[in-house]
Amino acid sequence: MKRTSARLLSLLFALLLVLSVCACGGTDAPETPTGTEAGTVTETPTEAPTEPETLSPEEQQKADDAAFLSTVTDHKYELTGKDEPFFVGRWFEKEIDGAVHHVTLTDGSQFYFLIEGAGSFTLDYTVITTKEEPYFAYIIDGGTPVRQHITEGTVALPDKGRHLVQIVADGLTETEGKWVEEKGFALRSVTPSEGGVIRGVMPTNKVIFFFGDSITEGIRALNMNATADGNSATNAYPWACSQALGTVTYSVGYGATGMIMTGSFNTMKMAMDYNSKDRLVEDGFYPDIIVINHATNDAGQSDAAFTTALEDTLAHLREKWPDVPVVYLIPFNQSKASCIRKVMEGFENGYVVETKEWRLRGKDYTDGVHPSVQGAQTAGTKLAEALTGIFGEEFFK
Repeated sequence: MKRTSARLLSLLFALLLVLSVCACGGTDAPETPTGTEAGTVTETPTEAPTEPETLSPEEQQKADDAAFLSTVTDHKYELTGKDEPFFVGRWFEKEIDGAVHHVTLTDGSQFYFLIEGAGSFTLDYTVITTKEEPYFAYIIDGGTPVRQHITEGTVALPDKGRHLVQIVADGLTETEGKWVEEKGFALRSVTPSEGGVIRGVMPTNKVIFFFGDSITEGIRALNMNATADGNSATNAYPWACSQALGTVTYSVGYGATGMIMTGSFNTMKMAMDYNSKDRLVEDGFYPDIIVINHATNDAGQSDAAFTTALEDTLAHLREKWPDVPVVYLIPFNQSKASCIRKVMEGFENGYVVETKEWRLRGKDYTDGVHPSVQGAQTAGTKLAEALTGIFGEEFFK
């Protein structure tokens, strides 16, 4: 009886233990996952797909213009927001025969515009010169300058797509009456062919202001004639220098002028302030570098007189452009070189570029004084190298 009771108790205890494990799930049973762990995916709300931003026709045009300008590699450009050309250089407005014109008396002055939807455009120049009629040069999409007579003002375009156009006042006769009579280029309008439109663009690269005489102007660059036929700003050393550096040329050169000599215009000091005898230059222009190439025509003046005139001119220059570095390019014939070096030694933020070792000779000149196309290219390249040595490559980027 005792043995039977023990066995019954033992079986009862085992039964209770089994019932307990079943009720609790056992000590090794995994927990039942809930939520996403149980296989029920709880989706995270996502934003509805957004429609692409719709640009207005005007905004789309600006975006397309900017994209096109980024493909032109000669300079960097920006839209001006105006439907008219952007002018660089010594331009002023003047009424001629009852119509307002943009006038310049300076070879090398330029203007820029973007054209679209036209197979050609026409530059309407009014002839105001009394000697040989001048030439302009046109540049399409940063290409090579092409000279054309101002009486033949129509220029064909490659197609009716977008094109960047740069126009340069390229060749005036040296002895035109610029100072007193305001003889030069007079642009009345720029007209695209039917269906075309024009918008203003401006270069944004560094600007070099070149002050000089006929050598800076490009006199006799093409041949022995000091007329519009032989003179060319796009074949002068400032242009070659700017092309090498990727800078914008702002050129003020007049034949036979100097620190003392007035020549075909007036002295450098007067050229800083005046477009012509009775017309002041508007203030506000501020270049990145000023390059001076004067003294060739002052060779017959005494050193004392030249030095005084140079010091006076530089003092006036500093009043107008206090912080702009000034580079004096020694004349290619070395005229007044020692005077220039001495004065520039004490001129703050001033530099001298020597030219004697450039060895311009023979075919580098058309007449022994004025650089030929070949000579101007050499001089411009050498000057670009010298400026890079002074300011560094990063300065011009």
